[in-house]
Amino acid sequence: MNPKETPSCFGYCAKCKKNHSLPKGNSQKHCLDLMRLLQKENRMDIDVSVQHADPRLSLDYLFGKARGQMFGMLECKDKEENIVLLKAFSSQYNGVWKVDGWVPPLFEVSTFDETICDTDKIIKELDKKIKDCTDSCASKNRLIKKRKALSQNLMKKIHDLYQLNNCSSETKSLRDVFLTQRGIPNGAGDCCAPKLLNYAAKNNLTPLGIAEFYLGKENKSQTKKHEKFYPSCKEKCQPILGFMLCGRNNTYEIDIVYSDDHIVIVNKPSGLLSVPGRGLNKQDCVVSQIKYLFPQCIDQPAVHRLDMDTSGLLILALTQEAHRNLSKQFQHRKVKKHYIALLDGIIKQTSGEIRLPFRLDPDNRPYQMYDPENGKLGITRWKKLGIKNGKTRIKFSPLTGRTHQLRVHSAHKYGLGTPIVGDKLYGNETKHGKLKLHACELTFTHPVTNKEICFTHSGDSSAP
Repeated sequence: MNPKETPSCFGYCAKCKKNHSLPKGNSQKHCLDLMRLLQKENRMDIDVSVQHADPRLSLDYLFGKARGQMFGMLECKDKEENIVLLKAFSSQYNGVWKVDGWVPPLFEVSTFDETICDTDKIIKELDKKIKDCTDSCASKNRLIKKRKALSQNLMKKIHDLYQLNNCSSETKSLRDVFLTQRGIPNGAGDCCAPKLLNYAAKNNLTPLGIAEFYLGKENKSQTKKHEKFYPSCKEKCQPILGFMLCGRNNTYEIDIVYSDDHIVIVNKPSGLLSVPGRGLNKQDCVVSQIKYLFPQCIDQPAVHRLDMDTSGLLILALTQEAHRNLSKQFQHRKVKKHYIALLDGIIKQTSGEIRLPFRLDPDNRPYQMYDPENGKLGITRWKKLGIKNGKTRIKFSPLTGRTHQLRVHSAHKYGLGTPIVGDKLYGNETKHGKLKLHACELTFTHPVTNKEICFTHSGDSSAP
């Protein structure tokens, strides 16, 4: 099996007005193992003996008239740092809400059954009366109106049964989470991701990675195929996942600074990749999140990158025309970039220009080494902004865009000879936490309006 790489689990939190994400981690590998096991056993209740198997839980169900279904796995760790694997299926499985070994739904099944039992019986009786109605249209319309009122009231009761827990130990009902929406989509709260994250939050487990796949006969709309991986659905899950992931340690949040039909400007957090890396655990990045948030986005929207440890402004193109235009601007050095950095020492000079050739050290990737013969020239202008507590605040204006350029120019003896605070690759210490390097300003020509625009971002409290 060669699963298609897809974005991770995303959600928008109305409370903090930010997007939260969860990477795949090792969950896609665990999903592949689960796929093989399910198909080998040909049943859902794989955690019970064959003698006690429920015939309703046969995998044959997925290849009949009911067609396929979504499944998911969440990799977590407990308080003792032990890895815990959770698995879930979407909605019901052949009329069954709870199966041993799988996380339960977001409500108590017995209470759910009691809530719908009497009203559902009345609605079915009304359906029969409406079908058999031979009276006037007015009589039939009264029956339809009564059924609609009963259905709406029942749905409100059902929605209140869904209790959503998040990583900040908060609990909300489904209606509270969708408070700012026009309505609650059908099936909201029944997908794999909400079930998995809710169970993790209730049991004090820290989510590490999540993946979801489809098993069974292709769905009627032909949007889901057997053994393929898919992201969490946007309409039903985004508000729920935003609430559930809020407060999760190491959640990467992308601030959308600006967007139109052609470009997006984001404030990338430190620790998040700009583009996908190699391996299943390096697929969560700015590009994958933007592609999820902007479905019309082209497949390769990145026109430049920031190091994973660098925070700040990043431009992405939503169309091929915008991508070509912006790429040419970067290629011809038409884009003006400025960074703020905090250097781990005192710089006596007030300003200057660094011209330093360097290249990749193939024996120590991704380290860049000084090489006056084979290295590519990197040019950086800089200005001292101030000194405090033995550290110097610098404004960098790179004229070229080499990998790790500012970090090398700061740390190397032929540059400023003083590494950026938090630089674990070129510095001599690791005690200062995040890299204190922030892309604070971008000036370029809009690819469609041809007007020069400038974006600035001072960073958060952890920025230099």
